[in-house]
Amino acid sequence: MFSKKVFFPVLIFMFLSLSIFLAGCSSNKTRLPLPRKVLSSTTSQLCGMFLKQYPGPEAQMIYKNGRTYFFCDTVELFQWMHLKDIADRGVPLAIYVQDMTNNSWNHPEDHFINAKKAYYVIGSKRMGCMGVTFASFSSKEAANKFIVKFGGKVYKFNEITGKIVNKTANSANMKTMKMKKMKFKNLG
Repeated sequence: MFSKKVFFPVLIFMFLSLSIFLAGCSSNKTRLPLPRKVLSSTTSQLCGMFLKQYPGPEAQMIYKNGRTYFFCDTVELFQWMHLKDIADRGVPLAIYVQDMTNNSWNHPEDHFINAKKAYYVIGSKRMGCMGVTFASFSSKEAANKFIVKFGGKVYKFNEITGKIVNKTANSANMKTMKMKKMKFKNLG
């Protein structure tokens, strides 16, 4: 029926076609590691504060070696990412922030979402652990509802620049410094 000259090229063509088809059907997406649970003993990588003791959205970053860095505030997460010496340590496998849509502001629990897909409200009246914070949400609608109550503007992950982070962090530090001065004045 088929000569060997025709059979083998047809067989090879079919094999390659099937391989390409199956490669196209397979998922090339790397499965993200699940977010880690925040315990009462979990501290922030940047400031050393206990996450469970403070209000506002928290964050975590998981690296290839399994090492997880926690942050008591979303501003700290972005500060960490914009520090050059930290950025040189490698690309994290996953970055998570808490979805504040149905989460308690004063005592947030889990509800971690992919930070790169989250919507952030910057410039609101709500304070986080370190003062001014980036409120994180899983949907733009939830972020807009938050804005109606507390003000601010919606940003996506890749829109948050080092300049925005520095401005917010400096604002938070100034508020913290003013609070400390007030406390020192009250101490005499």
